[in-house]
Amino acid sequence: MVNNAKMLIIAVIISTVIVAGCAGPSEEVQSENANPGNIKIGLVAPLSGGASDVGGDMKQAAILAVEEINAAGGVYVDEYQKKLPLELVEGDTKTSPAEGVTAVERLITRENVAVLVGGFSSGVTYADEVPAAGKVAYVITGASSSSVTRRTDIDTSCFYHYCSTTDDYSQPIIQFFVEELKPLVAPERDLKLALLYRDDPFGQGCYQSCVDYIEAEDLPVEIVAAEKFPAGESDFHTYLTKIADAKPDAVYSIDFVEGTSSMYIQGQRDVGLNTVYMAVECNEDPAFYELLGEWGDGHLLETKFAPYASDYLPMVGEYKEAYIARWGEMPGMMGADTYDGIYLVANAIERAGNLDRLRINDAIKQTDEEERLLLMDGGKITFDEHNEISPKIFVEQMSWDEESGELTPHIVWPEYVKEMDFVLPDNYEMGG
Repeated sequence: MVNNAKMLIIAVIISTVIVAGCAGPSEEVQSENANPGNIKIGLVAPLSGGASDVGGDMKQAAILAVEEINAAGGVYVDEYQKKLPLELVEGDTKTSPAEGVTAVERLITRENVAVLVGGFSSGVTYADEVPAAGKVAYVITGASSSSVTRRTDIDTSCFYHYCSTTDDYSQPIIQFFVEELKPLVAPERDLKLALLYRDDPFGQGCYQSCVDYIEAEDLPVEIVAAEKFPAGESDFHTYLTKIADAKPDAVYSIDFVEGTSSMYIQGQRDVGLNTVYMAVECNEDPAFYELLGEWGDGHLLETKFAPYASDYLPMVGEYKEAYIARWGEMPGMMGADTYDGIYLVANAIERAGNLDRLRINDAIKQTDEEERLLLMDGGKITFDEHNEISPKIFVEQMSWDEESGELTPHIVWPEYVKEMDFVLPDNYEMGG
């Protein structure tokens, strides 16, 4: 959460947006709207100061989508009886709520973007009330805390979760542990689970949804340790030692790329916590595999986009090929969400027929399209009463190839996309 000084800054910015929205448009703005040369889309992402690999993936995916749409002529806007090219305008949130609010305020009031796409950190995105004040649609492709779209202290009707929420993460993870891990290590007792999570809306949401799901379904899982740490932590030895003392059968690790990879390595190499580790989907990024190396062998990652798997959707292969050709590297999951998000808002603008922000917001709410890079329940992209999608989620197990020196994942659950069976890591030591 932000401190009082930051809250004051945010309040001033929101007041500015409200006043700007109430004032009549200047002659310059009226002239631009009468014959716009392009459609501005604001990309909200951490492009510097930590999480830069993930932010870079979001940026590269967004650029790729914009280039493809513009190469096809742009987006047809009925009011102007022509196609207009998209212009991507960057808003660097860094890793600070105050920086994030300032970046979004600039996109809305100075750059006059029609819509926002992106958002990575739940803590940063949660602090950002500016789109709500300005009634600007914000298609969130990274910040997964369900509190972002379900909070009641502000009007969230313009916030859309085009990503898994923290509720989406925990349910399939617990299901996997019950269905696949428990029969192997705890067939006659409750599975013993430990959680190590960020003390922010993202981590708290994952933790609470895990607890709630186990209780609601009366599942044979006992949480034997739950350690939280401040955002930005890099030394997890104390937390991991406490978890090791609880002798868990598995550890649910809840952080971003740098932190999660450090947990896996410090836990095994330094603490001797030789269990099975599970991470969440924001770690589906080439940097995660590079950082982990051989320490990732046998461990798990929950995700809804698997670029290293066989092409489970036709567009996945096409996207990988285009992304590699454009950027010379494999795509990550955060970029896949953002790529889809750009296409989603482009289609919404076309259906809205003009660049009015409220009309665009209404069009996004009414989205009913075929799935693209992400598997959806029913095969369709729609938003529910909370403005959230319903993605299908799977679990990957990583394996280290000594000869090639590469760590690669394979889908091990659920059955309909499974590539290989889950096996216990070679160094696994039973809990209990």
